Amino acid sequence: MRIKLLVVLCLSVFLFLAAGCGKGDANANKTTATATPTAVTKTNESATVDPNLRGKIETALKAKGFNDVTVDTSGPKMTIRGTVAKGKMGELMQTVQEANGGKPVENQVTEK
Repeated sequence: MRIKLLVVLCLSVFLFLAAGCGKGDANANKTTATATPTAVTKTNESATVDPNLRGKIETALKAKGFNDVTVDTSGPKMTIRGTVAKGKMGELMQTVQEANGGKPVENQVTEK
């Protein structure tokens, strides 16, 4: 058992050393180029919000019986506010996610 361990250890050390020998330093003669910074244009996320999205989500919510929930798309992130019955939060979020295509939603809905 000790001999097998010794053989495996010696072979692994040999392969480790052989992998690094003979190649030299591949990057020794290369000059490093510095990247020039590029300007990043900041965009307003609300500008990319679909104007029909609010109506689409509110229609889907009304169809499921969530009449006390409002949708706000005026900010950078869509926000839903209102109240739902206890245990209905999961169904509400599923309905909103299906209607808006999985985009992020800030949930400010409370259960009553």
